Amino acid sequence: MTKRFLFNWCVWIGLATGVYVVLYILSPLNDYGVVYATFVALPIYFISGAKRGEYLNFAFSGVTGVAWGWLYLQGIFWMLGLGFSNIVSQGLVCGIVTVICCAFHFIVTPNTPFNKLPAMFGGIAVAFSTGGTKIVPLMITLVLGATLALICNEGTNLLTEDGRWKFFAKPTGSAATKS
Repeated sequence: MTKRFLFNWCVWIGLATGVYVVLYILSPLNDYGVVYATFVALPIYFISGAKRGEYLNFAFSGVTGVAWGWLYLQGIFWMLGLGFSNIVSQGLVCGIVTVICCAFHFIVTPNTPFNKLPAMFGGIAVAFSTGGTKIVPLMITLVLGATLALICNEGTNLLTEDGRWKFFAKPTGSAATKS
């Protein structure tokens, strides 16, 4: 990729992100204060290769992660209610549930839309960030974050190989030479 390509792609990513944030702020989701979950889903999708065909896997895995995070927290709260210390409650629950969670996704659901563990752990993280509240807004925002990542990545299709915007590029090939 040329520097022009990378710069113009950055312009696309910035425009898409700016429009996304404005639309998010104007939506009812803004009232929950979880727009940051977008920026958990976005890098996970990118760093994992951002393949168009895996979009739903990342979206569904993020949603599943929020559910797992809620489960972790319920276990921790339950153990705290039984009188266990915070460190024992968190250590045991996180250790046990992580084994169950990873085994389930590695062994039971490897060929399903719920197979992206990085996205799932991103969902767990944002569930922890709210103490298990705002579950539905978090799920929606993670899906929107994966959607923004997909839109950002698709911006590469608007650029020529040397980084010019396709809608401004001069035509090439046999049709251009005939005129």
